[in-house]
Amino acid sequence: MMPPLSPSMVDYVQSAKAGIESVQFIDDLIREYLLFRGFKSTLMAFEEDLEKDQDKGFSAEYIVDELLTMAKELRVDDFLDYWKYLTFRFFSHLSPKYHRTTKMFEARIIRLFLVSAIKAGERMQIRKFMDVHGHALGKQGGDWIPWLGIEYVENPAGRPEFQNFFSDHWFTSLRTALVDFVQTIFPAMAVPRIMLFDKERRKIDALKRRIKLFEEQMSDETRIKTLEATEYESNLVEDHIGIVDAVKSPVIKAADTAATAGDPTDIGQAVGVIHTDEPSSMLKISREDIFLEHNSGISLAKFSVTGDLIASYDDESILKIWSPDPLSSTPKMKKELDFTASAMTWDRKHMHLLYLYDEDGFIHTLNTNTNLLNPHHVVEKRHPWIQAMRASSISSTLLTVCSSKPESTSDLSLRIWDASANKTLATKRLTTKVDTHGISVALNHNGNLAVLAYNTGFVKLLDTRSFETVAKIDTKQQDLCAIEFSMDEDSVIAVTEEGRLTQWSLRRDNQMLAESTLSFSAAAAAASVTAGLLADLRLDSDRVAFTSDRESIVVAPKDQCLVFNVDSAAMTDATRRHKDLVSCIDFAADKSLSASDDGTIRIAEYRKV
Repeated sequence: MMPPLSPSMVDYVQSAKAGIESVQFIDDLIREYLLFRGFKSTLMAFEEDLEKDQDKGFSAEYIVDELLTMAKELRVDDFLDYWKYLTFRFFSHLSPKYHRTTKMFEARIIRLFLVSAIKAGERMQIRKFMDVHGHALGKQGGDWIPWLGIEYVENPAGRPEFQNFFSDHWFTSLRTALVDFVQTIFPAMAVPRIMLFDKERRKIDALKRRIKLFEEQMSDETRIKTLEATEYESNLVEDHIGIVDAVKSPVIKAADTAATAGDPTDIGQAVGVIHTDEPSSMLKISREDIFLEHNSGISLAKFSVTGDLIASYDDESILKIWSPDPLSSTPKMKKELDFTASAMTWDRKHMHLLYLYDEDGFIHTLNTNTNLLNPHHVVEKRHPWIQAMRASSISSTLLTVCSSKPESTSDLSLRIWDASANKTLATKRLTTKVDTHGISVALNHNGNLAVLAYNTGFVKLLDTRSFETVAKIDTKQQDLCAIEFSMDEDSVIAVTEEGRLTQWSLRRDNQMLAESTLSFSAAAAAASVTAGLLADLRLDSDRVAFTSDRESIVVAPKDQCLVFNVDSAAMTDATRRHKDLVSCIDFAADKSLSASDDGTIRIAEYRKV
């Protein structure tokens, strides 16, 4: 077991960790600076060096995977040379008390090579290795003695001294332990000052998160006083676009409508869950503001990961980066783009980066710290139409889903693109026999799993590292429009255009765990929607958003956001209405946004009661 770090080492780790984590950010700054100065030959040399980077951008997982792959592929000289490099580059910076741990991992990697050679039937590779290194290993004695003759053992996987090393569990444990070890020693390196320049920015971000946490713990009475103090300011904003009526008592209206209509399906009941009149936890709006940021209809709008910034894009190709907080020191950015953006997402690891996908197959990376926009061509000519773009939560990788036709999703191309290295990591083509006209996509917490839901009701779970199919579900629902992982990621929640929610197990094929139906009739009654327009209250993937705990869902079937409890399907609140239809919504932290064809964006803050 690796010994714990000393107090002095812990202090150093804390001071240098921010610098190590800034490597990718610094690389991006260097690229932008070289482009700005016109140093194209220097930039090319810089990119070539990055391609050969043995430090792998200080990614412990990339380093370990490279090392273990060399051993499993029997590239003896490569993995021994790489281990020597890592020892000189990283391990030599550690205290001498870690030398034993380093030697232990070296022995395990050599044994991985020996086991891989046995599995591949390449015993001659073992003989060549032992001719060179067997004498040195024999001097170590101990448990190395049986390994010196492993090439002559007929079935080593059945022998007790070797059996454990042939199991998948041993390899997984080795990889996990080695990744943890490498991650521990990175911060022990002395880093140049340029890698510490954003240390204060990180401290400020941490303080902001702490302040926000304290604000969420404020009493209801304090929140009411804040609302009273800001009511006049909010009304001034409303006057710019006209007064919008509030929805009255949406929860009571939902109950009244159901009682009047006598239709038990107005408010659905989850399978296997006791139905109650009120959900155990209700999401309520504590504050609501509306912003007139655009002069034309808004087609794309996304919160940043923390919810502090909003990126919005309109029909006139105007992109804005702005904060809804009037006290924010973040300057607004307005840029008229020379391309048409079809999809947009924030980088969830490097939160200053925004990705935009255009109609010509380019992904444009916008650095909101410098306002520089760089295009990268990534798409195949056979699949030019973007259907979805999702960002991983732990790395700068994107999943893009493109189709061969604009209105058909029967022929798809899936691509994992590494934004930091500007290269494609994997591609996969998916075709269906049945003609489909819509698809929704979601990633799990680490981006290793992707769930795809076709509008025909077919759901597929994929491993994004290999694009192998992990599970298939046939929901038999012909109008699926949104999909999301449950909180424990053992199931997925599917949403139809008419507001039906179904939860499906990922461990058992085609097993429905729960179902409920969102009642749009309450909001329709409050908004005086006629019976003819009631049939038009339908959802799509851009107008559905789950809260992070998956307890609530926010939908916008027409001109406002409706908030429902997932388990009971009871509507707990609703935003005020826009003058025109809502084009897209988003949810981050404790806030929702709804963007409208009238050029307005409504921000609502929530609290649980």
